[in-house]
Amino acid sequence: MDLDKLSHRFEKLSVTARLQDTAYFMRSDEATRIQLVRAVLERLDPGVYLAGAGPYTQGVYSLMTDEVVIGRLATVLESPLGQAVDVFVNDAATLTPREVSRVHCAIYRHDGVSQHDYWLIDRGSTCGTFLNGEKLEPPQSKDESEELRVSRALAHGDVISLGASLVNTFLFLDLRG
Repeated sequence: MDLDKLSHRFEKLSVTARLQDTAYFMRSDEATRIQLVRAVLERLDPGVYLAGAGPYTQGVYSLMTDEVVIGRLATVLESPLGQAVDVFVNDAATLTPREVSRVHCAIYRHDGVSQHDYWLIDRGSTCGTFLNGEKLEPPQSKDESEELRVSRALAHGDVISLGASLVNTFLFLDLRG
């Protein structure tokens, strides 16, 4: 089969899969979906988490380390960066990425801060990192004071979006009590 036919077949399969996934999701009513999410949240141990709410970020991720890097794997058209990523987002619906950079942003703990000890920083992403709808400024240098200047404190219930579309979203959960 030639590449044009394969590409068209892939496109049709991709569209069908997304439509079927949306239909499957919408078959349950909102109250049922809320009950299921609540059941998951009730089972989490005390701690700090990211809950992925977008179609490419689904899951609950523990933030029990000093830094968690969020990004994606290299596509076949890209060379690997050789940098560690802790939470992978696969937004490559057409085998190429749409909004998520390979090293997109990070959540880190900042010592000595009692009220806000988890912070969000954009790591030079192409499409931006947004906190509750506000775009974060990426740091202009690796200087610690510059990184602190552009970082934003995270609070329970904050919404993190990788890109402006709100497709790749996370909810920041602080369940420490």
